[in-house]
Amino acid sequence: MMRIVRALSIVWLSLLVLIPAHLPAQNSREVDWDYEIDLLARELAEKHPDLFFRTDSSTFFGAMRKVAAEAPGKSSFYLAVKLQQVVAKMGDAHTLINYHFHIDKSLILPMETYWFEDGIYITQVDRLYEDALGKKLTAINGKPLTAVIDSFSTLLVHDNKSVIKYQVPRMLGWTQLLAHFGFSDTEELSLHLEDREGNPEIIRMSLPVTLGENLRLKPESMPLGWQDQKAYFRQLYFEEDKIFFIQYNKCWSREVEEEHGSGASALFMPSFREFEKEVFQTLKKKNVDKIVFDLRYNNGGHPQQGKDFIEKLHRVKIKGPGKFFLLVGRKTSSEALINAVDYLSYPGVVVLGEETGGKPNHFGQVRRFVLPESGLIVSHSTDYFPLMETDQGSLVPDVIALEYMDLFLKGLDPAFEAVRLYLQP
Repeated sequence: MMRIVRALSIVWLSLLVLIPAHLPAQNSREVDWDYEIDLLARELAEKHPDLFFRTDSSTFFGAMRKVAAEAPGKSSFYLAVKLQQVVAKMGDAHTLINYHFHIDKSLILPMETYWFEDGIYITQVDRLYEDALGKKLTAINGKPLTAVIDSFSTLLVHDNKSVIKYQVPRMLGWTQLLAHFGFSDTEELSLHLEDREGNPEIIRMSLPVTLGENLRLKPESMPLGWQDQKAYFRQLYFEEDKIFFIQYNKCWSREVEEEHGSGASALFMPSFREFEKEVFQTLKKKNVDKIVFDLRYNNGGHPQQGKDFIEKLHRVKIKGPGKFFLLVGRKTSSEALINAVDYLSYPGVVVLGEETGGKPNHFGQVRRFVLPESGLIVSHSTDYFPLMETDQGSLVPDVIALEYMDLFLKGLDPAFEAVRLYLQP
């Protein structure tokens, strides 16, 4: 395993304020887009630590001027999407135009999808369309899903394939994006599906959406990693296999909120200090052959909490061999990726799962500014954080454990099963 350069950074922070769902469509008579886009380009070039590390400045400014030239008569949403395509080509996933704040919530399809290795499946849906639940999505309005994915991918930085697998399913229900790329232009949208036997089916959804009861796909039993993804952190001990499982879903807690947040919500958050006590009590009492640290569903927060915990974890005296395993996946990014690298700094750690969505050496420490006339919110990095000596697009597991729909329906977690069956070479 390559040597690791350890660094501490504060990178991607989620926006704490939500923009109203219905924003007025502004056109060229309301916004001076020549001025607005020129300001955007100059501000990004000035504020970013190295905006032109991948694409030269003339290409960038030329692409910005091209968007400005087609602005007359176009909506803010249309132009925000076009601008995001330009910014995505610069190669920094943390620098972006927040076009999604201009999405009309009444035009979001009432469904959720997940990209398994054998296709994109509908995992949640409004009861009105319950026949779609659990079926594979193959086309939208007769257009192959691959074409939709290719178009949506132009809005993303392609550091690795996990970025596409994580981000695109979230975007498939945004009918404004579908319309922008020419996949939808009516008040009704057709989803082309396949059941488990490959039989085709078409489900038609009407717009605007009226939300009713939400139905979720239920497997025989929920796979381990899926069971409680909303929990900040949790621990489980499996007596038969002598596996101690620690799932760390958020780099945040009551203590972090008190120190780095507003503090107002601290009482409603779990205490990591109490969780830590429980972890070390379990390690003291139980015989442990394998320790699993699961970061598959963690996309950040504050890294110091995880860093301190990992140092304590590797110092504690464990009853049993205590072989260390790290689980990562498409959602692992930002501060969670920093903690993954911290965990890897100790010898003998085995990494399992999917490639991380986050890039180990990355730009971060995000700041934002608002364009004065359009109100578009622009995020940009302010520093660069190298975590590894070699620049790679993803943290790649030693053991690849991919998710398939049939395994999900059986309640099997491929990464955890790989840990359970892992034999020391």
